[in-house]
Amino acid sequence: MHTHRIKAVLSITIIALYGLASSLIGDAHHLVRRVNLEEMSVMADRVFVGRCLSIVETEEEIAGGILPVTLYTFEIERAIKGRVSKQMTVKHLGHASRPAKGGRLTMHGRAVSTKTFLHGMNPYKEGDRVMLFLNADSARGTSPVGLYQGAFFITRMPSGQELAQNSINNLGLFTAPYTGLGVKPEDARVVFPDRDQPLSIQAVESVTRRRGALPLDSLVEIVEQIVSAHGGEKGVITGGQKGGLLK
Repeated sequence: MHTHRIKAVLSITIIALYGLASSLIGDAHHLVRRVNLEEMSVMADRVFVGRCLSIVETEEEIAGGILPVTLYTFEIERAIKGRVSKQMTVKHLGHASRPAKGGRLTMHGRAVSTKTFLHGMNPYKEGDRVMLFLNADSARGTSPVGLYQGAFFITRMPSGQELAQNSINNLGLFTAPYTGLGVKPEDARVVFPDRDQPLSIQAVESVTRRRGALPLDSLVEIVEQIVSAHGGEKGVITGGQKGGLLK
């Protein structure tokens, strides 16, 4: 029992440290600092549009402890930044939370345990189409930049138009000030939060007037121009399946 408790404490500690390292922590609501689209794009190691094909919950030995991880396999439709394989598997620390039942420790109606995701992580479901901004991978896996801010879920309207929206209604994408962790304010190229018109791209200026979901094509166009303006690697889809994010 004593060994079991030590492992549980170790798991909680490592998960907490991972969350601090992989997200922008501040004293705002939900403890996640807002990050604008330019800084998000620069900080991301890979940006892509893809469909979730499968989900596997398992455990791995990480940093001397056994920790829960979830393996998401995506079929990549479009690479926007960095090199990605046609099929790739992404490892996130933790398991998706479940609805809470009587007598269990809960948070926002969900069961809390050492296996669940940190608050602020977005689990995906099979069939979900997403646009992901991923941090660089490590032995612990990876996570979206800014946690839920870097995971955009794609929906198709009856008109055929595709819209992209993260779980906070795209709040702050063009208005959040630069944190300086990815881009200093003086190094901005595309997004200028202090201006009346925060985008320097004439062709897609109208998207900043919208609230909520954004046209996927416009969002991709903005990110591609941001990546180019900062000398980032243009997105490339390589053949086959890659396990590079599982190292």
